[in-house]
Amino acid sequence: MHAFLSPVTFDSEMVELGSGQTRFVHRWAPRGQGPWGCLSIIHGFGDHGGRFAGMANSLASMGLSVIACDLVGHGRSPGKRGVIVSYDSLLDEVERTLSHAHGCWPKIPHFLFGQSMGGNLVLNWAIRRDRSSIPLFGLVAGSPMLRSPNTPKEAFMNAGRWLAKRLPNLRIPTPVQVSKLSQDRRAQDAYLRDPWVHRSMSLRLAASLIDSGLWAIEHASELRVPALLMHGSDDTLTCPNGTREFAERAGQIVTHRSWHGCRHDLHDEPQRERVFATLAHWLKEQCVSSIRVHEGVAFAKGLAA
Repeated sequence: MHAFLSPVTFDSEMVELGSGQTRFVHRWAPRGQGPWGCLSIIHGFGDHGGRFAGMANSLASMGLSVIACDLVGHGRSPGKRGVIVSYDSLLDEVERTLSHAHGCWPKIPHFLFGQSMGGNLVLNWAIRRDRSSIPLFGLVAGSPMLRSPNTPKEAFMNAGRWLAKRLPNLRIPTPVQVSKLSQDRRAQDAYLRDPWVHRSMSLRLAASLIDSGLWAIEHASELRVPALLMHGSDDTLTCPNGTREFAERAGQIVTHRSWHGCRHDLHDEPQRERVFATLAHWLKEQCVSSIRVHEGVAFAKGLAA
């Protein structure tokens, strides 16, 4: 059943992404053929790009190139674990990753994928930042961190914001039960053995993610990039209802897909191959839609002439 899939090449290295910023980069591509599109992955909190190898290999075998940068303070990239200069600096990470991907594959459609915290970042980046210099055919958010499943009371949130302004780099442990990430025991074991994951978050990062998630929902109608939002119905780490609310506010530009019985890491769930096939199909649809739009514009210009 997989006879049509292509063999895959992989490489990884430390790369300078501009302004003296070095990041550890992972790259996958179909071997012996040109990719029809490129997907840049923005990983979640405490994670790193290498944990998406299964997803990247599957998509690359379908003809996509895939790139993932370990964000600052994550994986093999420099920076104190779980500490950020500002939320805007995280949006800069998204921009650097996408710019690097464009440099590697300049003549094909480009897409963004964000998982959990990464989902928060790609949605906020698409709404807040000028994308004119970086063409983007679409973005995908998996289990985006937009709203907490158990939202704290506002008085508690205000106290947290007050403390974050005074002790922004104070780190707090954020342990996670691996069973909440995935139902797959092999994926759970791999997470526990992974030397590059961490679970320590600064107060500034925690407050920024909470506030930016709520901001994104409030401003969802301003999204101008086609988006696929996917969430497991049994996710207890980020809120499926927050994703649904974002999709409803954004309107027809967003395709929303709920995966029944799945938990947080859709790319590591037993249903992952179905998830990857759905993702690849949606990306191809955006390429076709873009071609039709450009053909329509060219046709209209021809009539006007």
